[in-house]
Amino acid sequence: MKIKITEITLPSTEDEIAERVADQLTEIAASMKEQGQLQPISVRSVNGSYVLNFGEKRVRAAQLIGWTEIEAVIEDVSEKQAHILRCHENLKRFNLPWDEQALLTEKLHILRQEEHGFVPSGRPKRDVEKKGWSVRDTADELGAALGLVSENINLARAVRNNPALRAIKDRKTAIKLVRQEAQRELDRVESTDRKKIDSNEIYLGDATAVLSTFPDHSIDGVITDPPWLNFFDPSLKRDARTFPVFKEMYRVLKYNSISYIFVGMEDYPHYVGWERIEEDGSTFHVKGELEKIGFSVAKTPLIWRKTGSLSRRGVKSWEYDRDFEFIIVAAKGTPVLTSPTRLSGVKSFAAVPPASLIHPNEKPVDLVKDILEDCSHKQNIILDPFAGSGVLGSACLETGRRFILIERERERYEKIVKRLKGE
Repeated sequence: MKIKITEITLPSTEDEIAERVADQLTEIAASMKEQGQLQPISVRSVNGSYVLNFGEKRVRAAQLIGWTEIEAVIEDVSEKQAHILRCHENLKRFNLPWDEQALLTEKLHILRQEEHGFVPSGRPKRDVEKKGWSVRDTADELGAALGLVSENINLARAVRNNPALRAIKDRKTAIKLVRQEAQRELDRVESTDRKKIDSNEIYLGDATAVLSTFPDHSIDGVITDPPWLNFFDPSLKRDARTFPVFKEMYRVLKYNSISYIFVGMEDYPHYVGWERIEEDGSTFHVKGELEKIGFSVAKTPLIWRKTGSLSRRGVKSWEYDRDFEFIIVAAKGTPVLTSPTRLSGVKSFAAVPPASLIHPNEKPVDLVKDILEDCSHKQNIILDPFAGSGVLGSACLETGRRFILIERERERYEKIVKRLKGE
C-alpha cells in the first residue's frame, strides 16, 4: 500500500554511517526517479501514524525528488526488532563499503546479545542448555562464515577507536592496518609488565658468554655497532668472537622484535650479497649469516646522514664525502614500527664532534633516541652486546627505556660506567 510520507516518523540516522547518507541519497533519488520504487519500505503503526522500520534512505530520496507518497508494508514489530530488520536490510545492499558492513554486523550482534544474553566464558558443559548469543549465532543468522563475522566485529571496534580508518577504501588494507595497530597496543601493554631479568645493567665480558645466562625471549630489541673490518682504530676489528654473539642475540630476543646493526662502509657490499674471502679461505656475508640464524633482513638499509662538518680522513681527492652510514634492519618474527605513519629511511643527525668522542666509532645520542622511538615503548629492555661508548644507555635513560650493555674491553667498560653516572 501507499502511505503519505508526512505520516512517517523517521529514526535518526545511525551515527556510524550518517556522513555517507548525503552522498548516497543523490544516487538513490536518481535511480528512483528513473525506475520507480523497486522495493517497499517497512513501517509499523503507532497511534494512528507510522514509524519506519527500515528504508530510511528511500524515504529521504523520495522527499528529495518531490514524492508525497511511498510504497510500504506494515509490520507490527518492537523497536528492537525494527533495528534488527534495519541491519538485515542494509547488509543486503549491493557493494556495501567494508566499514558499514562491519558496523552493521556488530550492531546486529549486540542487539541479539541484548535479546538473548551473553555466552558464559569457558567451555560449555555437557547436557546443559545453551545460554546466550555467540558470534557463531550471528554468523548462522546471516548465513555467513564465522571467520568473516568475527573479523567484521573486530573491524567495527577498530573503526570506533580510530575513525580515520574509514578513509581506507580497501578492506584488506584496513585489516592489515588494524592488525598492526593491535600489535602496537600489545607491545605497549607488554612493555609495562614485570621483566624476567634485571635491567639498566652494564656487563664486562664476552657477549656470547653473558647472553648465554639470559632466558629466551627476554629482550625487546637491539641497537648495536659491532666490530666488522679494520677501522681507523686498528683495535676495532671483527674476530672469531664477533658473529657468534648474534646467535645468542636472536635467542634472547622476543618474537616480533627489531634489531638495528650499524655496518661500516667497507662491509656494506657484503651485506647486500657479495662475499669477501677471508685469510683462511672462508667467506663472510653479513646478510646471509643473519638469515641463517633466523633473522629477516630488510632489503634496503636505514641510512644515517651525517650532518655538519666532517673529516676528510681516508677520502681521496676525487671521492665524495662519506657523510652517511648504513644500518642493517633485521626482524625476529613480524614486528611493526611504533608509528602508524610511513617513516623515511634516511635519518639526518650530526656526528659526534671528534673532541667529544669517548669511542672511535661513537654514534650520536639523538640518532639512537630517534631509532628507539621507532621500534620500542617505554620500559622496554633494549640490548647492545657491543656497547662501545655506551650511547644506548644514555639514549634509553632519556627516553624511558631500559638497557642491557655488554662490553668486553675493560677500559671502554669503565668509560661507559662513568658516562652513565654522569661523571
